[in-house]
Amino acid sequence: MRVILALGVLLGAVPPAAAAPLRLGTSVSHPVVDSSGGRVLWQPDAGSIRALDLGAAKPARALALPPGCEPAGRAALRGDRLALACAGGPQLLDLATGAAGPVPGAAAAGIGGPDTGVSTVGAVWAEGWTGGASVFFALDGSAVERGDGAANQLPDLDSAGLWRPLCVPLRRTPAADDEDPRAFLPYAYSPPLGLDHRAFDYRPLRLERCGRGRPLRLSRCRRACKAVHLGAGSVAWRARGRIRLYRGASRRRASWPARAFGPQPSPFPTRRHVVVVAGRFGTAYTLWSVRAPT
Repeated sequence: MRVILALGVLLGAVPPAAAAPLRLGTSVSHPVVDSSGGRVLWQPDAGSIRALDLGAAKPARALALPPGCEPAGRAALRGDRLALACAGGPQLLDLATGAAGPVPGAAAAGIGGPDTGVSTVGAVWAEGWTGGASVFFALDGSAVERGDGAANQLPDLDSAGLWRPLCVPLRRTPAADDEDPRAFLPYAYSPPLGLDHRAFDYRPLRLERCGRGRPLRLSRCRRACKAVHLGAGSVAWRARGRIRLYRGASRRRASWPARAFGPQPSPFPTRRHVVVVAGRFGTAYTLWSVRAPT
């Protein structure tokens, strides 16, 4: 009896087999992932998009795109709000209703003409650019912010105050190039993790962590760590022929063979899945999801 019980314990301790990747579809533009919301969006043809809530046990919703429009970039999706880049100027698509129209407040920021656009839209603020410089504007047209905040702050487009503090001891790195109009280098933040700008793929992959004085080194990256993306309190990247995942809260890791997804796969973490986009610029992208440990 003891032998049977011991065997049962051992079998129960064996981790379950990794979930097989699920192919979601193909996209003529780069798919967009909302990591915190667990939503992915892709464009199967010029006139429509598909929006899928991962793990919701519901099929992807089909929505029409206005003529001459496509998602504005990889940060275009926030909840039900999708920023669109259109031939006649930026638009905002409401995924809940399917209605599209001009981005509120954009005109007050001087956005609408050549060399301007909107990259992402929150509940209170939106972020765009004019002449290569970033600009934040309130959706009600009441305010325009062209500053960069402090080193220990990042913009929160859902907050009336716009700027929110980073957890201690995280700070952004000042831009050292005199010709760089930015005050700080790009910084990704998804508590409890922060990811500073990586200029080269062959440099070690280090994460900053709330409450931790020293950065956490995840990989030496001797064969390059590519397609690094932070989201949902996790980081995912491609290295040594595998897609890799690190969860900030649980400190769990997982990996999958990169060849299972196609050429140049890029992973994007969500709370329960990893979304993988494979394909080269100028060709159709293939979109996958895989269930991941939490």
